[in-house]
Amino acid sequence: MPRTMIALVSDQRMQNVIPILQVGARYDELTLVLSKDRRTGKPLDRYVHSADDLKAVLEGNLKVNTCQEWVDPYNIEAVMTVVGSCIQDSGHDDQVVNISGGTKPMAIGALRAAQAAQVPCLYTDTEDNEILWLFPDGSTSSEPIQVVGLDVPLYIRAYGEKVTESKTVADLGAACQTWAEIIGSNHKVIYQQVVVPIMSAIKKAHEEKSGLPIVCSVKPTRRQLGIIEQLAQEGLWEWDQGSGQIAVIKELAIKCLNGFWVEHYVAMQMQRSGFFDDVRLNVELDGVDGEIDVAAVSNGKLVLVECKSNMQRSEQLSKLDSFRRRLGGPYAQSYYARASEAYARPIRAQSKKFGLNGVLFGVQLRDIGSEIGRNLQASPK
Repeated sequence: MPRTMIALVSDQRMQNVIPILQVGARYDELTLVLSKDRRTGKPLDRYVHSADDLKAVLEGNLKVNTCQEWVDPYNIEAVMTVVGSCIQDSGHDDQVVNISGGTKPMAIGALRAAQAAQVPCLYTDTEDNEILWLFPDGSTSSEPIQVVGLDVPLYIRAYGEKVTESKTVADLGAACQTWAEIIGSNHKVIYQQVVVPIMSAIKKAHEEKSGLPIVCSVKPTRRQLGIIEQLAQEGLWEWDQGSGQIAVIKELAIKCLNGFWVEHYVAMQMQRSGFFDDVRLNVELDGVDGEIDVAAVSNGKLVLVECKSNMQRSEQLSKLDSFRRRLGGPYAQSYYARASEAYARPIRAQSKKFGLNGVLFGVQLRDIGSEIGRNLQASPK
């Protein structure tokens, strides 16, 4: 038997995407109901764009229609009439009305129309990670949100943007993963006394245009020596214990030491945590300057992470906030991951100003996946 969903359209797309992709859900047709501007009598452009984006994302799963009668967003009776007509016109016995979108009067009107037609309603509650069901007899039930098939590019497409480039952890290659793992898991021992001096040597070499190799003298402790030798064996650098010099001879190694290891380590830890359906690095959007260092989705929520080694410029936080607002608003969270623990207090203050959901420094990066997962109130997959 064909199953139809009738849904109210708003700026937020996930409340309409999640029920379609919910585990065990099966819908054959979706009808989108748009509100109109009282001055022009036509839908605002942003709602038209929202409907177009939903079609682009969901048409591979089911047939998507747009109701040709637009509703007054504050007229409960008008909404009830239009939604009632949609229910009647579909001709299907198995129907559901999604009241998550639109204004509160729209939700009330849609609920009343569904109850009059003896059709169940649902509401997507992303705060508590559940779908609420409201039945015609007045009873209710809930089920945890568990979506399938929602990855980072699909999520971003639902908000009107297109991913042109991205990487997965598997794309990083064995060497980059190994380097990031060793540095990240030994951060407290090796970062400040070994990695930071090498970063300074790399910066000086670039300024002087001296080229490779880049040499840095260090006086390691016994514990640091073991890690230095391990990274030498893995090809990050060459180590001469007699002279106490580290020589970096590969461009890839320079990129890693200049901060790529932070992005790689964060992405690896997030994937390893099991809280996320998809984790991507270096996400670039069509026609948008800049890139997202790490992006991930978990049960219909988007997570954006800006990763840096040893910088504190506030424009990084501004960029992160801009991406979050553009790609999901209340359905997205943003975090700042920084290898250096210096200037933690002012950075936390700046992050709070921009409304970030968290800042993690140094050794905290080891638990970044589980930390964000708990904030999302998610469960490991």
